[in-house]
Amino acid sequence: KNKKHVVTANKALISTYGDELLALAEEMGVMLYFEGSVAGGIPIIHGLNESLTANKIEEIVGIINGTTNYILTKMTLEGMEFEEALKEAQDKGYAEADPTSDVEAYDAVYKLTVLSSIAFGTEVDVKKVYREGITKISKADIEYAKELGYCIKLLAIGKDNDGVLELRVHPTLIPYRHPLANVNDAYNAIFIKGNAVGDLMLYGKGAGDMPTGSAVVSDIISILRYNINSTNKVSLRSNYWDKEVASMEKTVSEYYIRVAVRDVPGVLGDLTTVFGNNGVSLYSVIQKGKTGDDVVSVVFVTHNTQEGSVNKAIAEIKKLSSVKDVESIIRVKSK
Repeated sequence: KNKKHVVTANKALISTYGDELLALAEEMGVMLYFEGSVAGGIPIIHGLNESLTANKIEEIVGIINGTTNYILTKMTLEGMEFEEALKEAQDKGYAEADPTSDVEAYDAVYKLTVLSSIAFGTEVDVKKVYREGITKISKADIEYAKELGYCIKLLAIGKDNDGVLELRVHPTLIPYRHPLANVNDAYNAIFIKGNAVGDLMLYGKGAGDMPTGSAVVSDIISILRYNINSTNKVSLRSNYWDKEVASMEKTVSEYYIRVAVRDVPGVLGDLTTVFGNNGVSLYSVIQKGKTGDDVVSVVFVTHNTQEGSVNKAIAEIKKLSSVKDVESIIRVKSK
């Protein structure tokens, strides 16, 4: 309102009030830049706003939280349990004393909201982005994933399916051949699919004073170069469309499901019957030895299945007398 340009790295602010602030900035004839709000020094926002404007962005998939990536890296490469890896992340300054925003994926949701609004040209309500953190990921899940040829990462996924958006943040099994599987420690990477440019991946430090400072100073320099003022306005919100966000129940994915069952005859048949009755097709099954008290773990990997069908099957499985617990459900990115 003072007709001054604004540069911010505040992701919660932009994801929640970005559209309102951009409209006000346009009205006042000033610029609002926020490159530092997502992925530290990686120039993802300028890339989407400028270099990739000739493309229809079809998909964004990224590791955009360094803290959770550091924790999962330590669990994968050094066999740490979640709490041990979190403590090390806090000791090194990667995680706050209260790590909730990171480990429960709020931070990644804010960032995905910002990226999606730019990439898909629409206002995105942060409350409509599905969120699931990494606190339930165990050492056992890491080891099963390895056996199946995957690693586990917290992914932010945005897709534009003919005007219906799919927006979600959750732990995901990624095949080792995928480029994102080798993004380790506190690094970030964002995989972009455009209709003209094809597949791109941006990689670098996603946080820290110098990477974020680099993004902030770059925004300031950009404003100075463009010499934007009240008589030389540039639209900040052009080509916005109304798009709906799809229900998570309609999302299609492969799934990793780990179930603790009592070691009794017929239990595997009971489980596969429930999956089949709910339209859940199984790709592979792993059964390990007893973990104590006559309980064994059974791991299923499904073919592409609608989330609603999986949820119905899980609800029935939990009622089986032979099932002690459904210990883990993680989505799988097959390609």
